[in-house]
Amino acid sequence: MQVISGKYRGRKLIALEGQNTRPTTARVKEDMFNILNNYFIFENKISLDLFGGSGALSIEGLSRGIEFAYINDHYKPALEIIKQNLRDIDKESYKLLNLDYKSALRFVKNDAKSVDIIYLDPPFAQIEYYYEFFRFIEQEKILNNYGIVITESEYPLEVGKVDFLVLLKYKEYKNKHLYVFRNEIEGD
Repeated sequence: MQVISGKYRGRKLIALEGQNTRPTTARVKEDMFNILNNYFIFENKISLDLFGGSGALSIEGLSRGIEFAYINDHYKPALEIIKQNLRDIDKESYKLLNLDYKSALRFVKNDAKSVDIIYLDPPFAQIEYYYEFFRFIEQEKILNNYGIVITESEYPLEVGKVDFLVLLKYKEYKNKHLYVFRNEIEGD
């Protein structure tokens, strides 16, 4: 596993063994960032990865110009892997959190007020987490106008339940579904 593009291109990353994390495959990560390049300018943006795992998505974003990344994982061994992967990356460009995802969302809401991109890839198959997450970001207005939510899911999502966001792209893989949503507030 390595960084695909940007200033950290080629940087080797390690992942945690076992079932508690589910690293994004190289193919999906490359597709994800190729899609993002069509809709998103990375420079001067803030990102949030709720289930950091190895930190690969946040590090890829930082490599491409994200100004600041919140990286969260509730599982302490994953946090140790993320720390190793962040070695030699400016500590002023990220904040590591060890919270459950709802607490992480509240923390970021209080700290940054809003973010430009959220990576949502929980390591479990419980689909209700996705809808709770979407309800929270709609109610708390944590996602900036034209902000992006990129999510991976083992099962298809009911896109109609996420009607406050615009689905920009959907891609199905053998055992994964990739969604890219954008926040488009009318009148802005």
